[in-house]
Amino acid sequence: MTNIKRHIPNFVTSLGLLSGCISMVYATSGNLKLAGIFIVIAALFDFMDGWTARMLNSISDFGIQLDSLADVVSFGVAPSFILYKLMQFSLVESSPGSDFNIVEPGFAQTLVMSSSFLIAVFAALRLARFNTDTTQSVSFRGLPTPAAALLIAGIGFVVTDDRHNLPLEPVLLKTWFLVILILLVCWLMVSGIRMFSLKFKHYGIKENTLQYIFLAISVILLIVFRLPGLVPVIVLYMLFSLIKPVKTQDHQQK
Repeated sequence: MTNIKRHIPNFVTSLGLLSGCISMVYATSGNLKLAGIFIVIAALFDFMDGWTARMLNSISDFGIQLDSLADVVSFGVAPSFILYKLMQFSLVESSPGSDFNIVEPGFAQTLVMSSSFLIAVFAALRLARFNTDTTQSVSFRGLPTPAAALLIAGIGFVVTDDRHNLPLEPVLLKTWFLVILILLVCWLMVSGIRMFSLKFKHYGIKENTLQYIFLAISVILLIVFRLPGLVPVIVLYMLFSLIKPVKTQDHQQK
């Protein structure tokens, strides 16, 4: 029973990794909605594996390393596939009647589309630093990879959503916007900007005011906009982190 309990968090982590792989399959076929949904599912498993490990007192070095490897796939490679497909769509939209061939694109077009995978590279860099940084237990240094992935998934939801006409929707399929987004997200992931964590050590309102306000507004945004609401939620997360300084601590948890 002890061995089984010890591996429950790793099983949950593996489910998150599987979700990331399924997301890539759907992104490749152009189904950005399902690709994004499986990134959301992977994010839920990512939250649950850490919570499960703490509840069962099963935190281990093996679990921490497995978690990071799964995160590289689910929050690095999988969102890169979504961005790659968005890049293809943007080149088709911006080049009607041109010689753009989605099967055999030119060198410059291939280079632009391949820039999507910088997200995977910088996610790996961010996670490697997280594993060796002892000051990220109660807050994060740089944009967490799940938040970056959910932002990209949210853009996919906006583009495929037919219920809302959001003001910035036409801009999201511009190649220049996607390139700027890639560079910005990559920089944010490895930046030194402190961002708050949603890992509650206790549930007092005074100590977690920022988190509770953020969660309340996020719920409202998701109710109103549904899955496309992930975009303003992640933007709000970054703004809250910039507005209010967050604490640091000299030890790390899973």
